Amino acid sequence: MMPAKATCPAGWKRQYYGILTATHDGQHASSEYTCMDDDPEYVEGSRSHNDDGKLFYPVKFVCGSLPCPPYTNGAFVECAICTR
Repeated sequence: MMPAKATCPAGWKRQYYGILTATHDGQHASSEYTCMDDDPEYVEGSRSHNDDGKLFYPVKFVCGSLPCPPYTNGAFVECAICTR
């Protein structure tokens, strides 16, 4: 995964790109960063109920934690999944 980039290095192929996500800091569960596809699909019938299992929240840039520029405070962090 390439966080903060929507492109891949030379010689790599982009499988998809999207937004970096994680659980909310108020949720008391372990988490890892996940690159969620910019155009996600779902299984038909899976939207008929909502169990609110693991929730994904977009990760945003915060100036001070990162240098601004080149990053923009409050902007969603892009990501790309790349393979060789």
